[in-house]
Amino acid sequence: MDNSNDIQIKRFKIIEPFLRKEKKLKEIEIESGVSYATLKRWAKSYKENGMLGLDKKKREDKNSFKSVDEKDLKLIKKLCETSDDGNTSKLYNKYTSFLKNKKYNISYPTFYRIVNNIDHFFKKSTDFHIGKIKKENEVYIVIEIPTYILLNVNNVKKVPNLIIMFDASNLSIINFSIVLETSNIYSLLGFIRQSILKVSSLKGKLNIPKEILIDTKNSIPRNIAKSIFDETKIKLSEYSHTPNNNELLRFINFLKEDIYKEFKLKNKNISSDYLNAFLNSYIYLDSTKYNYIIDYTLLEKQLQFRVLDVFLQSSTRKISSSALRFKNLLYRDNLLKSFDGKEIEVKSNPLDYSFLHLFSHGKFIGTIEF
Repeated sequence: MDNSNDIQIKRFKIIEPFLRKEKKLKEIEIESGVSYATLKRWAKSYKENGMLGLDKKKREDKNSFKSVDEKDLKLIKKLCETSDDGNTSKLYNKYTSFLKNKKYNISYPTFYRIVNNIDHFFKKSTDFHIGKIKKENEVYIVIEIPTYILLNVNNVKKVPNLIIMFDASNLSIINFSIVLETSNIYSLLGFIRQSILKVSSLKGKLNIPKEILIDTKNSIPRNIAKSIFDETKIKLSEYSHTPNNNELLRFINFLKEDIYKEFKLKNKNISSDYLNAFLNSYIYLDSTKYNYIIDYTLLEKQLQFRVLDVFLQSSTRKISSSALRFKNLLYRDNLLKSFDGKEIEVKSNPLDYSFLHLFSHGKFIGTIEF
């Protein structure tokens, strides 16, 4: 049975000639045997949601709250605001009996969607006006952009997505990353962490923004958003660039088109290194302020940046023979000797496994390199 990635790649290959404006959907319908309506839906979904749009049909009632009126919403909001628990499942289980006693028979999916739209630290900037932001490094915009190309990475076809961070005050680009695997919440958070480190390295000290507006297909769970807010005071907000933001939308459209042109010019033979070099020269053409490579070796060992560990993915590993195995990589360090036979917490960034951050009983014990 095909897994999710296989399905996405197969569907992308079918509609690729249409995305490149080489064929019409009617022609592809005849060649592939896939109905015109399905091809049209795939193309539309890919343009809106990238590779995940080719996986399964999105729920049309995603943002609707069935059988929940204003009174119900106020009650659930009050329950959540008076609770310290950031786990939505626990909140739902905790208040299920209470809600039923009030004759509110609310399903978990409905409860989940409500909770993820009422928190003071998340999803509160739907009407945020970018034009009002004037001070640099206070509000960032993170956008995930699908591409219309296939890269051959170690003889495996990959459809790269781009994650770009803008400064909301002037739309200057702070950082970008090419994501070859299907992006997830932790690769997004890892990118945000790297971007904050990049700005901080330029300023010579930790620079924390007040808010980050996020426009991607990955929703940030409430408990993670709450942990980030509690630790850093950074507010995470869902954001969607609209035709009203002409400058941002125009740049994104030009970028997609120029990537496709470069890809076609090179006869579909572009490596990830070539794409990275092309993007680096393209993105920082007008401003070179952030066109530099930071030395993570120095930054990751500075205690002032420990507050950013909340953006990392946590797991547990057992130390054996002064070594730690993680993601099929073997890490050896003298730091591990005193922990032989013990389990420790490992925090990592999916975008860069050259560093691992180690903790024991919640206390930071050091950073190791591969």
